[in-house]
Amino acid sequence: MDDAGTEAEPDVMELLDRVGESLVCRVCGSLVASTDPYPRAHWDWHETPNGA
Repeated sequence: MDDAGTEAEPDVMELLDRVGESLVCRVCGSLVASTDPYPRAHWDWHETPNGA
């Protein structure tokens, strides 16, 4: 199967830093709950047209 031309989803955990039991977004500095689905939902918010 040829995957050329398809963009890989970024690993959300590479975009967040762990501080104690929470995560901190490297883009906006927001605290993000570490339980699913919050990390992915936060990053999806950045990717929306009105996201920061």
